[in-house]
Amino acid sequence: MNALALTMARQRAALVITACLMLGACASTPPPQTVSEQTPDSVPVTQTTANPLAINDPLEGFNRRVYRFNALADAYVLMPVVQVYRKVTPGFARTGVQNFFSNLGEINTFANSVLQIKPKSTAVTLSRFVINSTVGLAGLFDPATAIGLNQYNEDLGQTLGHYGVGAGPYLVLPFFGPSSLRDSVGLAGDQAFFFVLDPLQFDDHPWARVPYWPLYVINKRDTVNFRYYQTGSPFEYTLVRLVYLNYRALQVEQ
Repeated sequence: MNALALTMARQRAALVITACLMLGACASTPPPQTVSEQTPDSVPVTQTTANPLAINDPLEGFNRRVYRFNALADAYVLMPVVQVYRKVTPGFARTGVQNFFSNLGEINTFANSVLQIKPKSTAVTLSRFVINSTVGLAGLFDPATAIGLNQYNEDLGQTLGHYGVGAGPYLVLPFFGPSSLRDSVGLAGDQAFFFVLDPLQFDDHPWARVPYWPLYVINKRDTVNFRYYQTGSPFEYTLVRLVYLNYRALQVEQ
């Protein structure tokens, strides 16, 4: 990334932070009686914006219902399981599990780095995977980071955005959470690619797969600090939507 692009990315990141602070401050003020949903000056969600109404969300009613469903599933299913997992699993073991799945995720990052023609990301990601898969004992340890090979994060949604595909309307996916039409297609592609390359696909003992995907889900939730309805803002749905879309726009630009 050249100096001008880096400066613009930093400015937009500052814009996102400012917007979050403004929305968080709304918690101490009465909500408006009415909010116009007309957004004639809406901007594509591939661009950052501090205006929460300048976002393409034609399915907001549906999205809000899915958001509430996710909150209930998280509170009554996922988090109780994660809390038990944290109690019965030592910290070093949870770190090992996290490293293991993170190492497998390097495969997707590598593929998308190649598709985006990013030599540095491609080389670093391949090096990380080789080092962590061997010296790191199948990815249970992360010696690559210790020697200065920091992890990249590329996915199919970013690849599509890299080649000019717009984010499209905002979507909230069951269990997966905030997304967009482009990112939903990318997520499906990434998950299919990950499933095909799942190392246990080639295992002679199918029973070994039984704990694999549940552990994948538990680890995924364990590594995310977000808790529904604990942002301190009465406009949490709007806040999450704004932050997610701005964050993804910045990722695509990098």
